[in-house]
Amino acid sequence: MKVIILNDYAYINGGAGKIAIDTALGLVKQNIDVTLFSAVGPISEFLKNVPNLKVICLNQYDILNDPNRLRAIINGIWNFKARKAFENLLRQYDNKETIIHVHGMEKALSSSCINIAVKKGFKVLFHLHEYGIACPNMGFYNYQKQEICKLKPLSWKCIITNCDSRCYLHKCWRVIRQFVQKNIGGVPQNIHYIYISEFSYKILTPFLNKKNKIFYVSNPIDIQKKERIEVENNEEFIFIGRLVPEKNPVLLAKVASEMKLPVTFIGSGVCENEIKKIYPKAKITGWLDKNSIENILKSARCLVFPSNWYECQPLVVLECLAKGIPCISSKICASSESLIDGETGLLFENNNKNDLMIAIDKMKNDEIIRIMSNTAYNDFWNKDYSLKKYINEIIRIYNSILE
Repeated sequence: MKVIILNDYAYINGGAGKIAIDTALGLVKQNIDVTLFSAVGPISEFLKNVPNLKVICLNQYDILNDPNRLRAIINGIWNFKARKAFENLLRQYDNKETIIHVHGMEKALSSSCINIAVKKGFKVLFHLHEYGIACPNMGFYNYQKQEICKLKPLSWKCIITNCDSRCYLHKCWRVIRQFVQKNIGGVPQNIHYIYISEFSYKILTPFLNKKNKIFYVSNPIDIQKKERIEVENNEEFIFIGRLVPEKNPVLLAKVASEMKLPVTFIGSGVCENEIKKIYPKAKITGWLDKNSIENILKSARCLVFPSNWYECQPLVVLECLAKGIPCISSKICASSESLIDGETGLLFENNNKNDLMIAIDKMKNDEIIRIMSNTAYNDFWNKDYSLKKYINEIIRIYNSILE
């Protein structure tokens, strides 16, 4: 077996990128030859000189940062250079023993690479880290109205609706990209799929080709088991993530202001000034490294995850549960799937301030939150989110597809 992993970046730039690179490194440890094919560099130092791992980077710009905007527009729809380079690479492989595993293509590579792989008879496995396989703006979310979008993707109503976070012209470009991806790139018709949560799978089911294989694999959680954080002795409510409207940190700021809550926002984004205005006592740390976040979480009482959009599998919720930190989550996103309502956390109605206040009020009870903390901690560690299990599952899936 040989594996080619497609990822826009040759370095970790987010959750999906980390999973892609962790997959590559986990596979080579099992003596599987892996090629990581990417568009945007630089190549991370820790990926160099790894046995059984070949890294190809085209040293292109991603769509957002390309100074040549015409080139960015074209490459985002159909990256000709990437397609040609990928075609040359595939000449070195046998399609009967090679899996193409796609983790990211929307920021640089485009569906042009999938198109040539399918044409040459290779089996393509697409990791559904988000909703771009079906939705033009990749989230089933109307960024103008700040609400979930129920329109059928690429329907006439979808095309004429300005749901983009930037402007309608950008939405039109996204529609063209989606049309090309579906009708020329062969996505999602000609590929197999991995979904990462039952929640996201329910959203995507109507758009997948049921004739092809569909697998469930939870993302691995890279975390070391330590003693439970005694949250019942802490007061701080925590938000971790981008401070953007779809993540809804402003709702927490409003609630914290009314309830005089000690609250810390770990992250940054366009909502930062609004949060400061609503609740000047709120702490906003900006982005922090892993060790700094660990130190803050030692003083955490509860994680609040009030997201307004679907998400797919927010890892921050699971990472907090692993420490014994219960979570309050909106019902609208996949984080709700990671919680046992009333046992490891609490769910509240999306964007409902009063409902969130009721949940927070319950978390103020030391005995309730102590029991929840213990349950969350034990429930997490009774399951296996290890990279080892994840890699074993991935190899099983590869074999299933090749057979």
